[in-house]
Amino acid sequence: RLERLQRVVTKLQMESGLCEEQLNQADALLQADVRLLAAGKAAQRAAELERDLDKADGMIRLLFNDVQTLKDGRHPQGEQMYRRVYRLHERLVAIRTEYNLRLKSGAVPAAVPVVSTVTTTAAVPQRPRAELEEATLRYLQDLLAWVEDNQRRLAAAEWGMDLPTVEAQLGSHRGLHQSIEEFRAKIDRARADEVVGQRARAQCPLCPPQTSSKSRLRHLESLQSFVSAATKELLWLSEREEEEGTFDWSHHNPNMAAKKDSYS
Repeated sequence: RLERLQRVVTKLQMESGLCEEQLNQADALLQADVRLLAAGKAAQRAAELERDLDKADGMIRLLFNDVQTLKDGRHPQGEQMYRRVYRLHERLVAIRTEYNLRLKSGAVPAAVPVVSTVTTTAAVPQRPRAELEEATLRYLQDLLAWVEDNQRRLAAAEWGMDLPTVEAQLGSHRGLHQSIEEFRAKIDRARADEVVGQRARAQCPLCPPQTSSKSRLRHLESLQSFVSAATKELLWLSEREEEEGTFDWSHHNPNMAAKKDSYS
């Protein structure tokens, strides 16, 4: 069983590397088209970029299946692999977000002066409204999926019973909480955008699980403080127990008087 799970880990490591390369390629295409828009020209790589994003999306879904296999098998690297794949998913959402907001909508960056409506239309062809609606819906679905996944993760989170476990959970959750805080900017950006704003504002569940995350972070810090202090006391008791267990309690022990003084 462990050999089978280790093969899954090796597969995850290799395929997550390939997925990262796929995302790097998609990001490079996106930035190239953004530079074209900034120069007042039409985007050239949108179709290729969409294919790369769809391919990366499919790869990440398969990676999450492998991660679940590790978690079900209680493999020690399960959580580590989950965070690795999760970061890939976050990057996919970030690239797709920028694509939807800056290219799919045909938006012109704020730094580019708009000379006239005719010039803008010629430089950046406007997408049909139905296609814009589809892109908006897909973008919002990505955001909602991110929120729902983290809400499930927070609801199912466990509490450690010893200091190393609690400290590991605290470190892991601090990383998650930072991601949740950063996600707020994506929500605000979606609501501010003229294309997706109306639909984004209508989606109440889009608020990230900040309250739950802050609560767990606060409780983990409190638990870590308590368990750390309790561990020190337990270590002290263990040392005293060993000392008493190995002490020579016979009347011939010249240190008996010192022991009596210690007890008093």
